[in-house]
Amino acid sequence: MSVEQGKEAILSAGKRLREAGRFEHFYKARTQLRVLSWVVVTAKYQNEAGTTLDKSILLPALEAVVRSQTVLASRLEFTSTVPNAPPTWIRLPSVDLNKLVDFREEDSDQLKTILEAQYAVPAEYPDDVPPWRLLVLRDGTVAFAYEHTVGDGQSGLAFHVALLNALRKLQQPVPNHSGLITDFRDDVSLTPPLEDGADVSVPFLTILKEVINLFIPESWRKSWTAWTGKPAPESAVFGMNVQIVHYSPEDAQYLVKLSREHKTTLVGTFHTVALIVLSRLISEEPDASKYKSIATSIPISLRRFSGAPPTAFCNHLSALREYYPLLPAEHYSTTISADNFPWDVAARLTEALRREAPRSGSSIGLLKLLGGKYEQYLRGMFGKKRAAGLELSNLGPFPVNSVEKLSDDAPPSSRWNVGEVLFAQGDATFGAALQLNVAGSPTGGVGVTLTSNEHAVDQAFAEKFFVQFHKGIQELLASRDAK
Repeated sequence: MSVEQGKEAILSAGKRLREAGRFEHFYKARTQLRVLSWVVVTAKYQNEAGTTLDKSILLPALEAVVRSQTVLASRLEFTSTVPNAPPTWIRLPSVDLNKLVDFREEDSDQLKTILEAQYAVPAEYPDDVPPWRLLVLRDGTVAFAYEHTVGDGQSGLAFHVALLNALRKLQQPVPNHSGLITDFRDDVSLTPPLEDGADVSVPFLTILKEVINLFIPESWRKSWTAWTGKPAPESAVFGMNVQIVHYSPEDAQYLVKLSREHKTTLVGTFHTVALIVLSRLISEEPDASKYKSIATSIPISLRRFSGAPPTAFCNHLSALREYYPLLPAEHYSTTISADNFPWDVAARLTEALRREAPRSGSSIGLLKLLGGKYEQYLRGMFGKKRAAGLELSNLGPFPVNSVEKLSDDAPPSSRWNVGEVLFAQGDATFGAALQLNVAGSPTGGVGVTLTSNEHAVDQAFAEKFFVQFHKGIQELLASRDAK
């Protein structure tokens, strides 16, 4: 039997669930072109009795997670012979966890190297497994890596909520587990696509604007003088440089409090620190005179409008794309403090997110105009200017309200908790030059990663950005110490 015949046999034995939504189809097209890598959300698991998260403990808990989240036993495949038809979600007849879970000898101190190794090659997987994998480190850190068709960044948090709940409910003694999951229920379904739960209609004026843009010379557009890093390469590229920093619950709490006092949020504050640093670094570049602004992108979760809960796997998001004028030297030539910080810039972003969120689904509605010709559209982006120089993705706080509470008499072996959380993504070919990824932990801390690729921005530039970004946050935190 050929590889193709084997794949057909597996898909034929599976259960067809539903057609992909527009955004899912779009992500599948990006995956087909190998221009989009894994989304990764990591969490550090700890047990009060000192129990090790080994194979005997993890596999039974993971089976419960897979059975509760149908998408983790499914994959998106093109099954129609009609050109540009959407792919179909197919639940596999079985899932072999032994092919998906990798127990490693490293610990979380080596996460930078581990993540960079994942991004160094295309996101590929055998035909008989769903598009995700699990890396389990010896200190209890679990890295959930998944194709973007499976879900957005918050879906990674949903996975860790489900795994934490499953670990807490494991019956003792834990039975031996072969790693093979079969006999799935038939009465299951996936979270509906975004367009089935939220308004993604496109106003006529938006369509008119898009049409007019086709005829406006590039030199007349805001993007012409916006910094977006290097142009997209002529073909798919791989590899991400990863930088990591954690902020303690006390530091994160202060930053949130400081932000609220100035009518903004943590996203607004982080975004503005990034603008300050980028304005400084761009001013030092030989071609600095070319740029007047920085193109930025802020993903927006649409779950509040679609009705999808924090525990759902889905791609219910859009983005706010703006051009921010380069900040004058007065903002980056001195030490950052709460007193001299441009809080008005941060507050404007927060207000823009609040204003645009309810109607931002129209950007997903615009995909309908492509008629399913997503690969053709994406191929047209090779060699072109990137859409953004900076993307700031914030998963928000860990959804602790979805974690089942432990009873007072729960045995120590069931007392599992999650500590540090991190989020990373790899979009080297078409993504923003610099991607800041933020995630909250159950204890209130915040993990931040920076992912970048040398085809988008020089590594030295990215490293200076991250060092100075962290320094800027530390300077804001020093305002608390000064008081």
